[in-house]
Amino acid sequence: MEEKLTNMAIRIHWINDKQTPPEWRDIRKNVGVHSFYWIREGKGTFRTEEKISIESGMLLYLKPGLEMTMEGDRDNPLRITMVLLSLISVTMISQGVYEATDLPELELPFMLKCEDSMAKKYDNLFKELSEGWVPGQLESELLTKSLLYNLLYELHKQNSPELIRTTSALSMYIKVKDELDRNYREGIRLHELADRYQISISYLRSLFQKHTGKSPKSYLKDVRNEHAKKQLLYTELSVKEIAENCGYADEFHFSKSFKQSNGMPPKQFRNKRGLD
Repeated sequence: MEEKLTNMAIRIHWINDKQTPPEWRDIRKNVGVHSFYWIREGKGTFRTEEKISIESGMLLYLKPGLEMTMEGDRDNPLRITMVLLSLISVTMISQGVYEATDLPELELPFMLKCEDSMAKKYDNLFKELSEGWVPGQLESELLTKSLLYNLLYELHKQNSPELIRTTSALSMYIKVKDELDRNYREGIRLHELADRYQISISYLRSLFQKHTGKSPKSYLKDVRNEHAKKQLLYTELSVKEIAENCGYADEFHFSKSFKQSNGMPPKQFRNKRGLD
């Protein structure tokens, strides 16, 4: 799924900020697309296979094919920002040849209850989406798609059973991960990161194992490897220069690590690029 998200393209069908009347009732009509519903105000009841109480500060992700009925509260009408979109994964089959396939669903929970700063962040984001979308206008399409990518980023980095609130442990993991992502060129030492964030090395390892299935060292190795692969494919830099750019001690250690990760040395990988 992560590879498909990396190559994902978005097509926006409709964005609507809907103020419902008292005792409003409706069904989900556009079941063939992905939908996000941000509950800005009010209360209500949604029904899929079960009855769900809805209130402001909730974010719903409706996958294609999901049928749903909706009903608003008489005394506290719903205001919902709805975003309908198609998601497509674009994969390179061979050099210059691509294949596009629909993404059937995202690995996201059906409903999130957001509070405090996270609720405010989502409310501002969906307000920007509803105010900034003008169908058929290039500038608007670019703006709203960038906001949707930001939404998916926020959801993806927090995708865990604890999504109802941002925990201190999750916040700590995100900070360290962001530092590894940004500073992969540097000679990062695990004990220095642990000291900086005042946590034990074992706890740092457990956080990364929980959220990535890897140790921090393995995660950093993968980040460096991906940058190295792109530089081998799209630049004429020497292997030595790429090793320096990607945080390796020297060309020997880079080549050894690269072969472990990719099954071939860097020069062979570069020579192979025109044959794929």
